Amino acid sequence: MNKLISHKYKLSLLRNEMKKEACNYYILPRTDEYQNEFLPRYSERVSWLTGFSGSFAVTIISINKSIIFTDGRYIDQINKEVDKKLFKIININFKDSIQWLKENVKNKDRFILDSWLFSSKQFLVLSKIIKKKGGKINVKKEIFMDRIWNNKPKVTKKRIFIREEKYSGLNYKKKIIQIKTILKKRKIENFFFSSPDSISWLLNIRSDEVQYTPIVLSFLIFNINQKSLLFLNNHKDYVIKKYLKKSIRIRNIRDLKDSLTHFAKTNSRITIDPSKTPYFVENFLKSKNVKIIYEKDPCIILKAKKNNVEIKGAKNAHIRDGVSIVKFLFWLDKNIEKNKYVSEKSASTKLYKLREKNKLFQGLSFETISGYGSNGSIVHYRVTEKSNKILKKNNLFLFDSGGQYLDGTTDITRTISIGNPTNEQKNFFTRVLKGNIALTKTIFKKNVKGKKLDSIARQYLLEKKKDYQHGTGHGVGSFLNVHEGPQSISKKSETTFVNGMIVSNEPGFYKSNEYGIRIENLLLIIEKKKKLSFEVLTLAPIDTKLIINEMLTDEEKNWLNNYHINVFKKISGFLNKEENFWLKKNTTAI
Repeated sequence: MNKLISHKYKLSLLRNEMKKEACNYYILPRTDEYQNEFLPRYSERVSWLTGFSGSFAVTIISINKSIIFTDGRYIDQINKEVDKKLFKIININFKDSIQWLKENVKNKDRFILDSWLFSSKQFLVLSKIIKKKGGKINVKKEIFMDRIWNNKPKVTKKRIFIREEKYSGLNYKKKIIQIKTILKKRKIENFFFSSPDSISWLLNIRSDEVQYTPIVLSFLIFNINQKSLLFLNNHKDYVIKKYLKKSIRIRNIRDLKDSLTHFAKTNSRITIDPSKTPYFVENFLKSKNVKIIYEKDPCIILKAKKNNVEIKGAKNAHIRDGVSIVKFLFWLDKNIEKNKYVSEKSASTKLYKLREKNKLFQGLSFETISGYGSNGSIVHYRVTEKSNKILKKNNLFLFDSGGQYLDGTTDITRTISIGNPTNEQKNFFTRVLKGNIALTKTIFKKNVKGKKLDSIARQYLLEKKKDYQHGTGHGVGSFLNVHEGPQSISKKSETTFVNGMIVSNEPGFYKSNEYGIRIENLLLIIEKKKKLSFEVLTLAPIDTKLIINEMLTDEEKNWLNNYHINVFKKISGFLNKEENFWLKKNTTAI
């Protein structure tokens, strides 16, 4: 029954529960107990309640109104998916949920907050705002909305597998020694790891629990002197038990509370990362008189800085992925030329089938964005049976897609001219390309922040008072999250960079309801003579039919020509004669 009930009725059920608690506000962020971006179906609470399927949202439900906040990537999408009679939609680029609360919380307002769905840092921020205004907080130890989600999908036990050292570059025992060394220097005996990507990296384990992201949903109480405790859904997995038996004891994730209680009997303090750990853990341990100390998760920077084996794997993964992209572009070109039926869905399916043939391929790194014409203007467009467009001549086709390989993770965007592009489309494509090239060619000091690099990519669009409402770049893992921190390139990014990080470079332009343009390559950060620069990993031609040659400088033309020479050199040996001829033609110097 619950699968069929309306969003209006779901809100009424939720409000009835709020009234039982004598509370007039409930805040629901789109995340799970692990602060993940990609979620298993049983954690997609915001989607179930509102209909919004994007990866970022915060909802504020009051007795009389409902508000949903998201960022610029999803504004077109959320306007199509969410009933605006039920939810007011707010773009956080103009006002985020924190600012809204500062302006709207009144004395004696009562808020329900799920301690599992907010990190300690987030909870502290919300608590200060609400209490400063005279409001009160009802902290829930179980997720409040699950009271009304009766037919919630069940937690399923998925396989957990070991990522071999030939792909990880370092066995888990050596990684544990690294972490122990760091913690000893900080005089930390116990650390609570709550990020599945950190734990998966540390122990070289992976899983199919979350679609597109091979993390193992887990918590880890790490002790520098004794065996550590690992909490899993699939805690009886014999292979993993045998693999970790010398260093780690494995427990059922449902036993976390009991284990924390036992921990509190013999330990007086523990360290957590407040931006990663659910507030529940801090609150629960404090109630047992355990002192909480804040430190950053030591795995984050180690994970972001790829070792030589991971770098080699990333390069090899991009060659295989590049072959699939070129074969796809060849197929697309020939089918359009012959006026054969090609839709957004069939194009996406074709690209998946080509990738599926690749050695070490494990699946996609995110749901493919396959947008033609107006659908391409939706930054994180998701094709459905209803929205599926046929690719016809004289508009643009944007596809953004990536693969998960045992030796690396890929993410690429290309914009293709179907038929004849307009002068406007060519002008903005060239400006996006110029921004992409400018960032790629940048050589910078180690103290330069992401926001400084971001401005380089936007400069040619800003000349025409145009911009894009998303970041320019995100970090990428090694057979892990396709969106990995801490590295990022955006208007507000305070992060700096180190040798071995991988980051995306994806400026774009979007004309609402008409077309979208984005060019994305993954870049490896390399250090030479105490300066940092970029090496392009992505290997696929850029559509030269969309370029106004006169807008490019000689230096930019040389960069593009050299890039295309490298694409042909690395990819051509894996193509048949007809595909090779096509690639040669599409990498010809301009």
